[in-house]
Amino acid sequence: MGNKVKLAVVGCGGISGAHINGYKDLFARGCRTFEVTACCDVSLQAAEQRATEIATFQGSKPKVIEGIDALLKAGVAEAADICTPHCFHHSTAIPLLQGGMHVLLEKPLGITVKASKKIIEAAEKNRRVLATAENIRKCLSPRACRWALMEKKMIGDIRFVDIQAINYGQLDFTKPLFKWRGVKILTGGGMIMDSGAHLADMLLYLFGEPDEVSCWMKTFDAAPIQGAPIVGDTRCDVEDTWNATIAFRSGVRVVWTHSRVMPGANSKFGRYYGSEGMMEDLGWVFHCFQGGGKITLKDKTERSKEWIEQQFLESLSAGQKEQLFPHGATEGFAVEVADFVRAVATGAKPDMDGYAGLKAKALSEACYESATIGKTVKYQDVLEGKIDAFQKPIDDYWKI
Repeated sequence: MGNKVKLAVVGCGGISGAHINGYKDLFARGCRTFEVTACCDVSLQAAEQRATEIATFQGSKPKVIEGIDALLKAGVAEAADICTPHCFHHSTAIPLLQGGMHVLLEKPLGITVKASKKIIEAAEKNRRVLATAENIRKCLSPRACRWALMEKKMIGDIRFVDIQAINYGQLDFTKPLFKWRGVKILTGGGMIMDSGAHLADMLLYLFGEPDEVSCWMKTFDAAPIQGAPIVGDTRCDVEDTWNATIAFRSGVRVVWTHSRVMPGANSKFGRYYGSEGMMEDLGWVFHCFQGGGKITLKDKTERSKEWIEQQFLESLSAGQKEQLFPHGATEGFAVEVADFVRAVATGAKPDMDGYAGLKAKALSEACYESATIGKTVKYQDVLEGKIDAFQKPIDDYWKI
């Protein structure tokens, strides 16, 4: 592959740790197609911590850099792995793309559809690779379950999907991890946008183009948040409860229900019903099939997660395995990094580019838009920016 791709980690908070574990996994497998040469954050302490972690398995310590202007000036990296909070995705990615760097950007792509489109525009104008860091679809179990459902049709034709997670688990807004996650202006929305970004992408990966979306949502617990970033003392204004119905052009209908503020409740399931049986999600149901799936057929025959995965792997050629699971990695963060590095080095299209990230983003936003205006919306109208009642205050605040 030639010279190593020089990577910078930009944003050294919580999620960057998962990306670094992906790098570590690849190094343990003998992958040497990249080198992390910089850790960049407005907090030098955070950047120093990540650089030290990387040095333990990489052998060389990345340069610690404060801010993206300094990163561009240093010229030590050609590609950036951006792990900042949602509200900074566009203001981080666009200058780096304009400065000539390729970008792997954490989901959701932008804080709004409009922000996402501006990021894509910057990548295209500057002829840089833009990849969306969506790890769930890249794991072994989700790929195997998609193959079983949609290619092998092991449960027949999909008829209906019911995804539900209802419990009582308030967010701890004393922790920095959650302070920004409770504020719409900072995160773009609640779990419809956060874990929901994974669900939206997997539904698209499974069932193709959505047609229309109807959603009701509510914030029952507007808890106080002290010292939220940017906005200071405020109250939680993101949804904690919703019910959405998503109709796909293929005819599949998905019902998606969640609440984290229902005392005494504890219900969690993801059920995919077909003409010949059902597949049950065995993990956190917003991260579809990350924990695998189990098939139960009409005659009560069961197919385990392990059986589905083995059948899938046996169906692949050596070349297909390397394409889907580079260097033998089956964990999503490792795969997404390897795929991005491959795209930068060869000019190949990444597995999930900016457009794929935009489409998943638009599905989450369609839920918000429907709930905001109180009626069913067409997915395409949200994707095209024709409906933006929920997003407009966010765009206005950040001058997008």
